[in-house]
Amino acid sequence: MTAEALRSVTVSMTEKAPAPSAGSPAPARRRTTSSRDRRVQIAAAKARVTLDKRLHAETPKWIIDLANEKAS
Repeated sequence: MTAEALRSVTVSMTEKAPAPSAGSPAPARRRTTSSRDRRVQIAAAKARVTLDKRLHAETPKWIIDLANEKAS
């Protein structure tokens, strides 16, 4: 590789992407939970409650509440 080719590769690797302009806000991301994801969360909470009972450990109330939810 020639010195010029090496220099151009090095420069392109070190260049930063342009910063977003100060006037444009970042796109908002929605945090939505699909019904399938919610069913998985409920199943995991039920498993956690069962495990905590077997280990005689205290389960946080929010996990118990989640385990008691009805999956849609």
